Amino acid sequence: PIERVKLLIQTQDANPKIISGEVPRYTGIANCFTRVSAEQGMGAFWRGNATNCIRYFPTQAFNFAFKDTIKAMFPRYDNKTQFLQFFATNLLSGGFAGAGSLLIVYPLDYARTRLA
Repeated sequence: PIERVKLLIQTQDANPKIISGEVPRYTGIANCFTRVSAEQGMGAFWRGNATNCIRYFPTQAFNFAFKDTIKAMFPRYDNKTQFLQFFATNLLSGGFAGAGSLLIVYPLDYARTRLA
């Protein structure tokens, strides 16, 4: 439900009913929650959730696969004696893995936004 509200608020400027003035803009998160539940029912919060689930699982799978591969490219550090190097290695490998997975999964994210 929170993801649906986020997408509604983000894409409201492209909604023809809001542009024409037929429907007022959402003024915030609470306003969006109350209006969607009153106007469309509670089921509307899960509209488009299948696309979100389809997007989520490949993102996490690529994250795990890339992080291990990228982390293997860095030297190994002991987390007790060389904590800063160990932390930096984890931070960098996680960041690169996230960037790599988003490059692959971005079309699904774009489709999810357009379907909302």
